[in-house]
Amino acid sequence: MANFGIGSRNMLDAGRMVLRERSRNGFKTQDDYIDRWRLFCVYAKDRGVTKMENVDRDFVIGYGRHLQDQLEAGTYRSASAPKNYLSAVNCVMKLATQGEWKTVRPGSDCGIERRKYIPKTTKSISENKHAQVQENVGDRISHLLALQREFGLRFKESCLLDPKAALKQAEKYGFISVKAGTKGGRPRHVPCTESGKRILEQAAKIQNGKSMVPDKMSYIKFRQECYAQAQIAGFNFHSERHAYAQNRYRELVNAPSPIEAGWEHKGRIEKLSEHLAIPFDEAKDLDRRARLRISIELGHSRVEISNAYLG
Repeated sequence: MANFGIGSRNMLDAGRMVLRERSRNGFKTQDDYIDRWRLFCVYAKDRGVTKMENVDRDFVIGYGRHLQDQLEAGTYRSASAPKNYLSAVNCVMKLATQGEWKTVRPGSDCGIERRKYIPKTTKSISENKHAQVQENVGDRISHLLALQREFGLRFKESCLLDPKAALKQAEKYGFISVKAGTKGGRPRHVPCTESGKRILEQAAKIQNGKSMVPDKMSYIKFRQECYAQAQIAGFNFHSERHAYAQNRYRELVNAPSPIEAGWEHKGRIEKLSEHLAIPFDEAKDLDRRARLRISIELGHSRVEISNAYLG
């Protein structure tokens, strides 16, 4: 039987089945991988490959180089998309071959360039814009935005947060635990100030379930409604996380983040040293410690991720 006997002669369906049956990833990640696997199947079919047995490393390396060509042509804004597409293929093939698949690496095998995490302009939403948006959306979304801005939450994390439980935790320990909806299932603690407690109190008042998702409504349906309103109002939920990161940097360092101040990333330590009137080495250590802490509070494992938020 074709496709390693998975249960379908169609390569796309076989990939979908193996992800559902053998993957330990959550449904959202599985759905993302299925969408990316679909693109690979189109690429493969155009080249006469319609069975997993005919997919080998050389063929996937060719696919990776095709993605790199598209990157250079401007199809993608950064190398993250090609890497994600390649990762999905590796995942499906490893599951289909019961672990025998040898991973194709985006950099050394395909020449996909490293992702650039240092933007030139801020993606943060200003306090005024934040307030304007809150006025033009429903109460529930307004509270989601406040939670995202105050605690640096991703959209899904803010939806699945239990404000009542979080408030009790904050009053007892001074922080909240973010567990539901986290990327990779990694829990984390985020500090909670008096301002944060007030935001949790307000969110708890409209909470009618175990999270910010309305009772008897699925998260998927709620997400669709929220994103529809966001499109109408002309804003991006993720900009609140950028605001959190930049606000935290200012709190921890007592200076604006490089992207907020308009400082080049390479010369940021000199600028920070001048701004605070402290030695270069002290400024460098202060910047590094702040970035590490912010990265952890945002739910990332690498300090380099902070570049995308702070410049």
